[in-house]
Amino acid sequence: MTSVRVHTHPAVSILLAWMVLIPGGIAFAQEEDAGTYGEREKKLEWSGNLDAKYALFHLDMRSPFLALQFPGARPSSSYLSQYRLEPYLNAAYRSGDVGFVLKTHATYYSDSDTRVDLFEAYGTYSPSFNTTMQAGKRVYSWGKGYAFNPVGFVNSVKDPENPELAQAGLLSANVEYLKSFQSTALQSIAITAVLIPPAMLPNSRYGEMEGVGLALKAYALLWDTDIEVMTLQSEDKPRSYGLDFARNLQENVEVHGEFSYAQGVQRFSVRDGMLTRGDRDASTYLVGLRFLSASNTTIIAEYFHNDVGLNKGEYEEYSAFVLNGTTSPIAAVLQQTLATQQKYFKGSTLMQEYLYLKVIQPEPFDWLYFTPSVFMIYNLEDKSALLSASLSCKPSTNVEFLLWPTVLVGSPMTEYGGKQLQERVEFWLRVYY
Repeated sequence: MTSVRVHTHPAVSILLAWMVLIPGGIAFAQEEDAGTYGEREKKLEWSGNLDAKYALFHLDMRSPFLALQFPGARPSSSYLSQYRLEPYLNAAYRSGDVGFVLKTHATYYSDSDTRVDLFEAYGTYSPSFNTTMQAGKRVYSWGKGYAFNPVGFVNSVKDPENPELAQAGLLSANVEYLKSFQSTALQSIAITAVLIPPAMLPNSRYGEMEGVGLALKAYALLWDTDIEVMTLQSEDKPRSYGLDFARNLQENVEVHGEFSYAQGVQRFSVRDGMLTRGDRDASTYLVGLRFLSASNTTIIAEYFHNDVGLNKGEYEEYSAFVLNGTTSPIAAVLQQTLATQQKYFKGSTLMQEYLYLKVIQPEPFDWLYFTPSVFMIYNLEDKSALLSASLSCKPSTNVEFLLWPTVLVGSPMTEYGGKQLQERVEFWLRVYY
């Protein structure tokens, strides 16, 4: 018996997915009272905050990465400061079954150094109670992890040092269908399809149709366990498949996990002073725990593994490569080293195994409006670590003060011990409006 493999154009696959998902929502809409959506009042909401941030940095003058951050000339002092303003402005409009969301962010260092970012701007249409369609630039939150998200195929890149930091979204269109059941086993399901435009051609505003990507996610609340399976099919990125879960073992104990498998991932390393590349199928996974004590203390612990990360020996070779490049008397060598670092080794988790631990205690000793937290990111490969604390005081609803000290620990050839910073202290004044 001869098997025949049919190659389907990505656009056809996307169209088929939409044809499968949308009819259920439209059929349900026909059953609903047509006046339900029209009776909703128009509503426009504005919100946001202004962050004034002052930071003190203690540099490690021995770090080779310092020269990459300051390629012109190293600072004469090991202590630097920085002051910046970050205004956030959000708007949300709803009229019946139509809505619009806008989220903007700006960073101001000086009149000559200011940047404005469009985090989110998308329209939403709900043809039924079960179905929602959205198009524009939107932030997705796939996965159950707090500090890491192996299955976040359409997510913004998360910063483990500040996982709750607002990020820029993804230009896309999506449709979601949700249905609940009166059952003790299967309580609800949701199916989401995300259409991702291709990368633009060089010096162009156009992309090739073959590069259109499709991300699919299916969710089920099964026996009180959140379960999701997802995939990303794209010509621009490795084909990826994922699974995550979350379950409350008790009212105050939750466990969660994520697993992803990607085909043809590009993996870069340095060997004998030269950049090398190897394509491989790779797995990334995470297991985590959340615990809430009787004293209202929250503990979050997560283990993260990444197959394409560097091992200890590879990271030491990479550090030696940076050291040789930054100490070379030839300016072109420094520029090449900088370009290599920014293109192939730019990220907050370059190695394979990490442990994340965070403890949050609201109002300890009955100190009103005060919430301290401490967290650690520990590199299990080279035994280096980042230790930090966030001390928040919110004396009123619209004002918050933050003190954020951070210390990096490890030997000079480790990830955290070899960074250009030894300590950092940030002071934030956040005003909500």
